Amino acid sequence: MRNLHANPWASLLALVLFSIALRWGSFFHSVINHDESTYIVIAGELVRGATYLKDVIDTKPIGIFWIYAALIKITGGSIPALRLAASLFVALGGWGLYWGTRRATGSSRAGLAAGIIYCFVCTIFTYYGLSPNTEIYFNVLTIAAVALAVAPRVRRPEEDHPAWHWPLAGLLLGMAVVIKPFVAAESLAIGLFLVWHYGSRGKWGAMFGNGITLLLGFALPLVGVYYYYASLGLLEEFVFYSWEVSRAYPVELAWHLRLLFLLDYVARFIPFVILGGAALVQAFRQKATHPTRIWGTFLLLQCLLVALMVITPGKRFGHYQIQLHPVLSLMAAMWWLPGMRSLGFLRSEKLRRWAPAIITTFALVLGTVFFFKYEHKEDQPEEIVQYLQAQLGPGETFLPLNGFQITYHLLDRRVPTPYVHSSLLFLPHHVRAFQIDERAEAQRLLDNPKLTFLVGRTEDEWADTPLTEILFEEFEPYDTIGEKLRVWRRKP
Repeated sequence: MRNLHANPWASLLALVLFSIALRWGSFFHSVINHDESTYIVIAGELVRGATYLKDVIDTKPIGIFWIYAALIKITGGSIPALRLAASLFVALGGWGLYWGTRRATGSSRAGLAAGIIYCFVCTIFTYYGLSPNTEIYFNVLTIAAVALAVAPRVRRPEEDHPAWHWPLAGLLLGMAVVIKPFVAAESLAIGLFLVWHYGSRGKWGAMFGNGITLLLGFALPLVGVYYYYASLGLLEEFVFYSWEVSRAYPVELAWHLRLLFLLDYVARFIPFVILGGAALVQAFRQKATHPTRIWGTFLLLQCLLVALMVITPGKRFGHYQIQLHPVLSLMAAMWWLPGMRSLGFLRSEKLRRWAPAIITTFALVLGTVFFFKYEHKEDQPEEIVQYLQAQLGPGETFLPLNGFQITYHLLDRRVPTPYVHSSLLFLPHHVRAFQIDERAEAQRLLDNPKLTFLVGRTEDEWADTPLTEILFEEFEPYDTIGEKLRVWRRKP
C-alpha cells in the first residue's frame, strides 16, 4: 500500500480500476437518468452537423454537449462505452484530489484516501453520481484548478511559485463554467485565496497582477463561446436561453427546506462528514500559519460557497450536490494526515493492514449488486427500440411523448423537434419559460412527412396538452408495447 500511494501513476491506475469496479454493473441499462440521455442525443445531433440553440435546444450550456460529442466520436456512441468514459472521469477527478492533497500536505497517503473516497461517493447513490451528469465532468476541471494554484501555496506559502498557475487555473475554471455556471462558487473560493495569499504578505503587485491573469484565463472560454454564437448570428438566442429562460421559472422553496436538502446530503455521507469534521477540529488547533490549518480553512470556505450555490436555485435535485463531493473527500482525507489523532479507535494496525482487501472486495460486490439491480429492472426504452426497429421505414422517425429520448440514439434516428428533453414540451413551467408555442410546434411536427409514429405511456398525467391534442387529430391508436406503452401511427 505504501508503494501504491507514493507512486502517482500507480495511484492513477488503482483509482481507474477502483472506479470501474464500483460502477461496471450500471454500464448496460439504457437509461439511469434522462439528463444523460439528453446529453447523448443532442451531442449526436451536433456530430451530424446540427447547431445547439438553433436546431436542438436545452437548458444546459454547450460545454457538456461538446464533451459528449467528442465521447461519441471516440466510443462510437455505445452506451456501455460512454458509461465507462464517465467512470474514467470520476477516476481522473479522484486522481486530481490525490495530486492536490499531496501538493498541499505532502501526504500521498491522505491523497490516495481522498481519491478513493471521491470514487465511492460518486457511485453509491443513483442520483448523486452513479448516473452521469454534468458535475462529474466539471469537477475534474475545478479539482485541477485547486490542485494547481492553491495546493502548493498552502504547503510552501513563502516560495515564489510559477505565475502561470493562475491563468491556467482561470482557464480551467472558465471551461468548467461553460459546462455549468455553478462553478462560480469554486472560482470565488480560489479568487479569495489569491487575495489572502498575496495580500496577507503585502505583495499587492503580485495580487493584482496574478488576479488579472486569473480573470483573463477565466474569461477566455466564455468569450470564445460568445463569439462562436456571434459568428453564427445567434446572439439573441444565446442570451435568451442562457439567461432569460433560467430567470423565467425560479422555484420559491422555503429556506428551511433548502437547509433540509443540505442535511439530506450530510446524512447520506455521514461517515465522511464525521471524519472531515474531526480532522478540521484538530486542524484549527494548529497555528494560523500551519499548512494543515490553511488547507482546512480553504476547504471550509469552498464548502460553504458551493453549498450556498447548490441551494440558491431552490431545486432539490440530488445531482446538484455532486459538486460537494470533491471538498467532502478532501476534508475527510485530512484524517489520514500525519499527526492527526482524532477518532483513534479507527487507527488500529489490523484495520490498516486489511484496508486494501476490504476496499477491493467492497468495490467488486457493489459493482455486482448494480449489475443484478439493472439486469432485472424494466427497460422501457429498449422495449421501444425492439418494437420500432421492425416498424420504421428508411428515413422515418418517431416522437416519444414525455420521455424516452434515448430511443433516438439507440435507433439512430433524427430528432423531429428541437426540444430533445421532451419534458420541455410537456411540463407547463418549461413551456412557459421557453416561450414555446405548442400549437406551432405541433404543426411543425405534422409538416414532417417522415414522422410516422408516436410512443407514450398508457397513463401519463402530463401528456394531455395542446400539442398532443393537435397531434392526435392526425395520429390514431395503433398498438401497445407491453402493458405500459402505447403506439400511435399517422393516419393514411
